[in-house]
Amino acid sequence: MSTRRVVVQAPDERGLRQVTVDGAPAGSAWSQRDLRRQLRRAGLPGDMDLEDRAAVSWRGANSATWPDRAGRRRATIALMAAGLIVSALLLADIGMVDALGALTFAGRLTGFLFVLAGAVQAVAAAAVIDFWGKRTLRYSGAMVLVGVLIAVATEGLLLAVWFEEREWTPYLPVFVALSLWCLWAVWAIWRERAWKGITHPKSFTAGVVVTALLTLANFSYSALYQPKAALFHVKVEAKFGTPTRDPELPRIYLPVKLHVTNDGAVPGYVLNSAYWVEGRESVFDGQKTEPDRKEWRADAEVGVDTELHVQPTGYRTINSGLTLPVDSWIAPGTDFTKELVVQIPTDAQYDLVTAKMTAVFLREDRGRIDTRLRSPVFSWHEKKERFFDCSPAPCPDYVIYHARVWNSNNIINVTRRPRYVSSSRWPGRQGSTIDSRISPLNSRGHVSADAESAERYGIDQYVSGVTVIPFASLLAAKGS
Repeated sequence: MSTRRVVVQAPDERGLRQVTVDGAPAGSAWSQRDLRRQLRRAGLPGDMDLEDRAAVSWRGANSATWPDRAGRRRATIALMAAGLIVSALLLADIGMVDALGALTFAGRLTGFLFVLAGAVQAVAAAAVIDFWGKRTLRYSGAMVLVGVLIAVATEGLLLAVWFEEREWTPYLPVFVALSLWCLWAVWAIWRERAWKGITHPKSFTAGVVVTALLTLANFSYSALYQPKAALFHVKVEAKFGTPTRDPELPRIYLPVKLHVTNDGAVPGYVLNSAYWVEGRESVFDGQKTEPDRKEWRADAEVGVDTELHVQPTGYRTINSGLTLPVDSWIAPGTDFTKELVVQIPTDAQYDLVTAKMTAVFLREDRGRIDTRLRSPVFSWHEKKERFFDCSPAPCPDYVIYHARVWNSNNIINVTRRPRYVSSSRWPGRQGSTIDSRISPLNSRGHVSADAESAERYGIDQYVSGVTVIPFASLLAAKGS
């Protein structure tokens, strides 16, 4: 028989009963089984008679009073910990992409904050066991509170960004489930008064709010402000060199220099480009004394110059092709030059020879492009897995470049359907025509006709001025 005195206090508001042995704290117990476990730890026999009033004193309630609802408490622990872990994994999944590979410093900082918030939630998930348990750790409630507040703030941000487009993504069920969990979690911590025991609650609240505002500010800066504030500008030009006449063959060699310079502050991806050298054919009338009104109206409608003695009858493409490799990129302060030689027969019926070029860029701080963009797809090669529609059928001849576009901020990537850039080049009456657009895929897995705003992704097309040289000056060129 034990001579040590055991005192079991009345249950607290959670059903937990404090235990002392000879006046020294021996822990707390949820049930008789738990009580015997505490007594064994204190060195007492596990099978001692709990009804022996000489050994055990019951305060406020007898030995049969154990109001703890173990099943409900354990379910709360499991649900709270599961929600925090899922939220932590979601934040780590979103943030790691930006933390390691965002295109801007602000984007990387936002990613790092998401990863850090996920780590805090993982610690909070571990603290759940203690807070809904015997609360042996002083700040377990504060950790759970922080974890829940992080979930509320981040889910609010993710849903707000998602609601802008309201598109289905694989992440949407997770967002919805975590949002519902947040409502329950806030109610649970409110009921348990999780902020009790925090030494300086105002400072604690201010710290959480400041961190949330910092994350939101960095997201806004990296996703919205910075791409608008930084200048992206490219200069493109086409110039003729000194022509040379072949001494034996009836042809003229005309050098052409195509030059591209990034004189802005942001790198750019090349989505497509083209140049064309053309010979203009015309009819000369030296007897006219004033412009014909009908001709002037026709020229005004198509936006061309009106010439008194010359009536252009058409253009012939002499040379055309790519200027820059697709999916290459050009950094600020750098340039690219392509030189070619155009061969023109001496008996050509041209009055002028013209050259111009164009290039389409996507700002690098607005997104990155999958490397598949550099692999062209030719419309005349029939494929079962074709990702674009041909109208009318059969497909006209054109070359298309197609690849996934990743937004500069991964928060937008996970709240939107995937976007794809499609850049096409096809022959026209006056050289090649190019078109670039960004759009999702439709229900058939083909490129959708609903194109995104080019401004959102910083897509811009730059066209050089038209360089003109009289054909007569080519005929007057010296031989090599």
